[in-house]
Amino acid sequence: MSKKTFKLSEISNFLDGKLVGDGSLKISEISSLKDATIESVSFFYNKKFLKDLKNTSAGAILVSKDFTDNCNTNYIVVSNVHAAYAKLTQLFFEDKRKNLSHDQSHKFSENKDIQIGKNVFIGENVKLGKGVRINSGCFIGDNSIIGNDTYLHPNVCIYPLTVIGRNNIIHANSVIGSDGLGFAKKKDSWEKIEHLGYVELKDDVEIGAACTIDRASLGVTLIDKGVKLDNQVHIAHNCSIGKNTMIGAKTAIAGSTNIGDDCLIGGGCGIVDNIKVENNVRINPMTYLTKSIKKSGIYSGGSIVLEHAKWLKHITIQKKQFDD
Repeated sequence: MSKKTFKLSEISNFLDGKLVGDGSLKISEISSLKDATIESVSFFYNKKFLKDLKNTSAGAILVSKDFTDNCNTNYIVVSNVHAAYAKLTQLFFEDKRKNLSHDQSHKFSENKDIQIGKNVFIGENVKLGKGVRINSGCFIGDNSIIGNDTYLHPNVCIYPLTVIGRNNIIHANSVIGSDGLGFAKKKDSWEKIEHLGYVELKDDVEIGAACTIDRASLGVTLIDKGVKLDNQVHIAHNCSIGKNTMIGAKTAIAGSTNIGDDCLIGGGCGIVDNIKVENNVRINPMTYLTKSIKKSGIYSGGSIVLEHAKWLKHITIQKKQFDD
């Protein structure tokens, strides 16, 4: 797919911002501060990324007036950086919602190396490997890739641009590549952040029934080789799940969190955004994880049932011991 390209001056005008720098610079993508190149526009709205702001290779940055002294490249001053970023994703987004895709499943009907059930929809420019088996009622979005010997149970939904490796098993009613909860607050409404990234599942991955894996807002949501998910697991945008990690049912992992290799995460866990879990960590069921785990080991966070006042005292003691 060809990238959209805009002059930096066009971007500034679109956002009603104040441009400082070269307005003729051509921008072809939105990137994080770490991943940006000279062709990227990036954004800064959280002080914890100040080091990334100073070291970024971005061609331009969306920034508030309070942090312009930290910019070493072109920048656009806006009043609300998060809302401006959300609006900018709409400029770069190729809106497929205006028109339905065209079913191309007939192109695979004569291929004896592929099995396709009834009422399967396959979009444009889809690539299916040898030995792929797709059960009835599945949807495969445009420009997706499914590797050799992967098996899809009934009613699996694969959004456009998804990449699935070899020997994957995806159980019924799972959704791969949907938008995450991406919205920026502006006055009395929400600005939608269009998700410009994709999901990639490496080889030998098994996804349980009714799981949801969100596409990246930028870049990739990555499920690495050998990962196993139980039923009803939710993995949000831009997460990375390491090799051979296993996750129990009804666990939810918020955006941009990195889980290491060979981890075991029990059922019903809640894991907040933008943290990192080291390799070889076991997290017991019903644990609520609010900070990074930097050392391999076994961790628990489930609390016994108490009267609320007693529970507050109990959890305060627990937190103090964990912080120490």
